[in-house]
Amino acid sequence: MFKITFTIIITFFLFLNSQTFSQDLLPANKITLDSIKEANQGKVILFNFWATWCKPCVEEFPDLMKLNKKYKSSDFKLVFVTLDFGDALGDNTKKFLKKNGVEFVTYYNGFEKDDELINYMNKDWDGGIPGTFIFDKTGTLKKTFIGKKEFEDFDAVVKKYLK
Repeated sequence: MFKITFTIIITFFLFLNSQTFSQDLLPANKITLDSIKEANQGKVILFNFWATWCKPCVEEFPDLMKLNKKYKSSDFKLVFVTLDFGDALGDNTKKFLKKNGVEFVTYYNGFEKDDELINYMNKDWDGGIPGTFIFDKTGTLKKTFIGKKEFEDFDAVVKKYLK
């Protein structure tokens, strides 16, 4: 009897958890990004700029989640900033994040102009995505990847700066 009751309770909570998943999408502007950097001083931070309509971004996403899982217990912070906009920002973005197991806050471009975001991250960035920016534990930008990369590319850089 205990086994049956326990199984029913666990099943109920798993069902409830899957039904109540709520992905927060918050605007990322200079103040937000500065506060993320400040709150994560002493950590390697990887900012990834992506969109659901960007095929290379979608293909690269599982590798970033794998990286996050590997370094979740380390001094590492993964920050996603979606460049989805209009109708895609919302349901499409949230469904994609849920499908990929993202259970942390994701940001969207909250700058008034795209050039402001680009210049904030790296003046040499042409705005191409996926765009990944890796900061060391002191908050210094150490590596920029533009275009789709593999897990091994991210892993090598993160591992280097976690030491």
